Amino acid sequence: FQGFENWSTRQDIMDELKSMNIQPTFWHKPISTAEFYDYRRLNRQIKFEKPGLYLIRRGLIPNSLDQSLKQQALDTGITIKFNTHLNPNKADIIATGPQRVDGIVRGIVFQTNFERMPTIILDDRLAPKSFAYFLTGQQSGCLGTGLTSNYHLADHYLDKTIKAFQKLFDFEINNPIRFTGYGNFFIQTNYCNNGRLYVGEAAGLQDYLLAFGLRQAITSGYLAAQSIIQNTDYDTLIRQRFSGQLKTSLVNRFLFRLARNKGYSSFLKKGEKINDPLGRMYGQ
Repeated sequence: FQGFENWSTRQDIMDELKSMNIQPTFWHKPISTAEFYDYRRLNRQIKFEKPGLYLIRRGLIPNSLDQSLKQQALDTGITIKFNTHLNPNKADIIATGPQRVDGIVRGIVFQTNFERMPTIILDDRLAPKSFAYFLTGQQSGCLGTGLTSNYHLADHYLDKTIKAFQKLFDFEINNPIRFTGYGNFFIQTNYCNNGRLYVGEAAGLQDYLLAFGLRQAITSGYLAAQSIIQNTDYDTLIRQRFSGQLKTSLVNRFLFRLARNKGYSSFLKKGEKINDPLGRMYGQ
């Protein structure tokens, strides 16, 4: 599971995809309420004015985002070359992902019949200066913990996270597979280098607060294509779309790092009383 965040702009991500001529034929589940737990395991429900998140599936499975985009590309006559190395100097668009590690997620995917709303724990004992999450759907589950340092302790924190969620909920974990992902965030002065246009995390385009970068990746890819087709300035397009959002997420991350467990608890208590608190944090 991954998620399309839908709180940073007024336009719904599914409508935005359609405006890019991308059809949301992939499986997606709108999420309007999420449950949060603090370090004392007091729970709060955070609600959104519109779907705050769309859960999606990634990978080789049917109806995943990857397979949907692949098929739509093939239907237009695009040729995809796998297992082929391209000299970056000959590329028009660079979409190679993170350039360095600013944070990681260590987690498991597994089979389960258990299903509930997305659940997040804010507790530095499980995810120092980050968060632990639990997602379910389609007889599958995914849970993990985020780290911004001490990566060598990733399995230690993951084991604690698994135990914490199993203490909260009675669910089975079948055929678990561990995974690691990493992310990169930076604000740069230009996104075009020697005629090559950088998109997604190769350009540092990432939400620095909650590490959601999928929307930025697809949108920047679309803007890169438009820049080439219309012969317009790519840097200008990126700044118009993302500059304010990136700066806001950087400030939010700075405040989050200062909060610690009692601060997280206070935020959740206030957030439960506010409609769409994440949207408000991004000026929506």
